[in-house]
Amino acid sequence: MRKELIFKIDGQYRPDTIPLERLGDYLSELGKMLGEKANVHFEAVAAGSTIVHAFVDEVAEPKVRRRVKLLAAGEAPSAAQSAYARLDGMLRDDNSTGYLVSGTDNVIRVDFPGRNRPDDLVYGPIKQIGTLDGVVFRVEGRDATVHVGVMDGQSTYALEAPAGLGHDLAMLFRSGPIRFRGEGTWYRLATGEWDLRKFKIEGFERLDDAPVSAAIDRLREIGLGGWGKSIDPIADLAAERDDRESEH
Repeated sequence: MRKELIFKIDGQYRPDTIPLERLGDYLSELGKMLGEKANVHFEAVAAGSTIVHAFVDEVAEPKVRRRVKLLAAGEAPSAAQSAYARLDGMLRDDNSTGYLVSGTDNVIRVDFPGRNRPDDLVYGPIKQIGTLDGVVFRVEGRDATVHVGVMDGQSTYALEAPAGLGHDLAMLFRSGPIRFRGEGTWYRLATGEWDLRKFKIEGFERLDDAPVSAAIDRLREIGLGGWGKSIDPIADLAAERDDRESEH
């Protein structure tokens, strides 16, 4: 028998007012938190704040129940804990609270304090010159600032640049990995994680995304040169360095 799950968003939204994209964000994070994505299904949205009905296939119910218990104990996989934190943050942003329960027996229960959660201790802003690597997926701007969307794996960042770099940055769209140089504005969260809030681009360079095998092939093409005939390459290198230093 399948297990019903009820996720309640208790706040300003109702089924007829919650934006579809926002509901999708909630469902996506809920699925990540529960895991077993092939066996957890959406069923309906009911009235009474916003109440999401879902169900878990019988074969996966023990695994989901164990994952939730580990979550309550702070021992769940990092993906589940991160999804829980994002769900709670979304509820707080929407001035809401929430909970997840199993439909009949309350064997599964997760509470989300949302708007009632105390303010996190945040340190910052801390500004630092550095670099950021990623692939450009968005370039736009109607004023003196160009806004650049950069993706690094599963993480995305919003970068800024002066309008004079706009044309060059637009040419980077989906062109491969780029290393951006500039000033980042960071905040240290209560969890110990660092959150990049702003990054002002001062320059950039393309990175070589060729596979390692291609780099090895290029080295083979270069060959050993004179080093292949040396009996003691390290001694020869030291002597060559001493000769250069004596010239100055």
